[in-house]
Amino acid sequence: MYCRKLILVLCIVILAPKHCLTGTWWDGQEEGPTCAVAGTCGENDKTCVCNLTIEHRLTMMTSPNPVLVWPKGGKLYRFDDVDGSFPLPIDTIRNTITADGVGSRMVITVNGLFPGPSIVAFEGQQMIIHVQNLMQTESTAIHWHGIQQINSVYSDGVPYITQCPILPGQNYTYRFEAKQHGTHFYHSQMKNQRSMGLYGALIINPKTTEVPEIHEGFTVLLQDWNHDDDPETSYLRMIDGMYNINTRKYEHPTHSVDGTNFSAFRFHSGLINGMGRFYRTNSTSNESPLQIFEVEESKPYLFRVISAATLYPFRVYIEGHPTLTIEASDGHDIVNNVHTASTKLVVESFIIYPGERIDFTVHAVQEPGTYLLVAETLEVLDPSMDEYHAAEAILHYAKTPYIFNPPKATSNTCTLTKPCITFNCPFLYYPQGTHRICWNLHTEAYCKNPKIDFQDVYTVSQTLFFNFGFNGDLVRNPGSVNGRQFVYPAEPILYRHYNAIQGCKNANCGQNNVCKCTFHENLEKDVAYQLVLSNIGDGQGWSQPIHLHGNSFFVVKIGFGTYDNVSAKFLLETSDIHCDGRVKPSMCNSEKWKLSSWDNPNHIPGIKLINPPIKDTIVVPSGGYVIIRFKASNKGPWFFHSQVDLHTTNGMAMILHVDSSSKFSTKDQLTCWVQTPCYDSVKGKEITVIKKIVK
Repeated sequence: MYCRKLILVLCIVILAPKHCLTGTWWDGQEEGPTCAVAGTCGENDKTCVCNLTIEHRLTMMTSPNPVLVWPKGGKLYRFDDVDGSFPLPIDTIRNTITADGVGSRMVITVNGLFPGPSIVAFEGQQMIIHVQNLMQTESTAIHWHGIQQINSVYSDGVPYITQCPILPGQNYTYRFEAKQHGTHFYHSQMKNQRSMGLYGALIINPKTTEVPEIHEGFTVLLQDWNHDDDPETSYLRMIDGMYNINTRKYEHPTHSVDGTNFSAFRFHSGLINGMGRFYRTNSTSNESPLQIFEVEESKPYLFRVISAATLYPFRVYIEGHPTLTIEASDGHDIVNNVHTASTKLVVESFIIYPGERIDFTVHAVQEPGTYLLVAETLEVLDPSMDEYHAAEAILHYAKTPYIFNPPKATSNTCTLTKPCITFNCPFLYYPQGTHRICWNLHTEAYCKNPKIDFQDVYTVSQTLFFNFGFNGDLVRNPGSVNGRQFVYPAEPILYRHYNAIQGCKNANCGQNNVCKCTFHENLEKDVAYQLVLSNIGDGQGWSQPIHLHGNSFFVVKIGFGTYDNVSAKFLLETSDIHCDGRVKPSMCNSEKWKLSSWDNPNHIPGIKLINPPIKDTIVVPSGGYVIIRFKASNKGPWFFHSQVDLHTTNGMAMILHVDSSSKFSTKDQLTCWVQTPCYDSVKGKEITVIKKIVK
């Protein structure tokens, strides 16, 4: 783990208790918001036990004595304090969930918190997580994002694939080993529940005694927030379109910096650790309370940034602090260049997509005061919208006056002679004149850990192509992979695989159409594979964050399309891949390399065969592709999907089934079917009827 001799991550979130305005996130690990049963989760403990209770709550309501509140000046007031004369004391509002301070809407909480409590463990511990579903009408399942689940596929948390959903009133226990150390998170894998707040940080610390000096770190959970619509409504608006009945106009989805598409999900506010401000105009907010990170001058701090966003990517920076050092991505340490003496990956900002985690360090060496940590969406908004789309948190230097409602952040200065570097771009350029340089994972990032053996995948046995996209548009053609719109099986494949082995054979799939089926690819165990993930053909236009369960992978190449180097707009898709099919533009349901010489995986130009970075969630650029490699050593059916839940629900998913002949025990697992005896009056005998009891 990076900074072993410098930093022990304590995951302390706020350091100013008397000024904290919400109970969702507290001052330190000793008070919360961590989740651990006493006598577990310590460095010398063999187990880490946690109890998670899932239930609904309302925002902007005090608890346990419910009273509606409203925001002003970064503080909260009773609903009947019309002028905002009497700010409520911390004891009254300690358990209040604010979100962006607009109205009072239903959210999903874990142990009463939004987002849920952090789970902090040490590498190698046996994790025992008891989940109780107290939601009245919703089923759920929890995925442990970033955990490889070696020999514990039954705890991967994917409904209908590795488990039955946890029905209302049911309990379920997840058991797995805490591995790999780094920044991960847990979240609902049930449709779009993550957008309602069912997520939390999962931090795995390495076991080490080489810590002569201790400094703090912070957890930053990002979310794009719509304060009007529940997940089902948001999904239907993505399909049917967004309309404004007041203006009688259709609201077109926004676009990214490179001109490519975002789906129709109305962004109202950005949240950091469940807190944010709603901007009524580009410069005027509703003054709702923000998360506070308190630092001491001259000390270094580690920030673990986790994107639990529903749809939008963010560009993250700290006002007045133009130097951030990227330490890790998806729990794996990275450096800038293994061939130079200076290996630090130093940038002004970075882009993070849903499902990604990026750790960075910053030194508190600026003029002491109050600054903002900002996560702006990549949207390019029409000036007529007069909106500001960003998540914010306060970076406060100790021993300086508190400003609870600071003004909108001033962007860091970028000039021709000193341009700003942005890491993890899903495109090649920012517009000319912005003085911003794009660095991407392929060209600038290398795996730091020399002990991780790339030789296992230096030679691959097979190359598989998977094209993630929307063929046509969201009305005529939904999300798909290779033209297969994913359909969840009725029962978990892990235990009833024999009912799903037909896959897409009888679904009328082809090169020029989209079919519906439980799309899966069988992989041989302990075989090295190369996967080419693309967004090309008729379905291109959306950069997609793709997440693979049960595995990490090496990113050996990112291929981009053609861009205008002045406007930065996307022009043409890559010419490296040939799409089969009669229709033009082709749906690209079947692909191959355009040049046959690329059929030799190690002869592909630009392939990175020395210390490539390791990820479990990777952004496939619109009109481009990503090449990843991994060894299929972890048996089980592993979900492979867009991390944009709206797109996954729409069918942009599949299963990579490693060693599909393996049998798994159903002992101690939830049952989502029952065998019921029934009397057949025609045959005059008792028969057995299978009844589904899943929600």
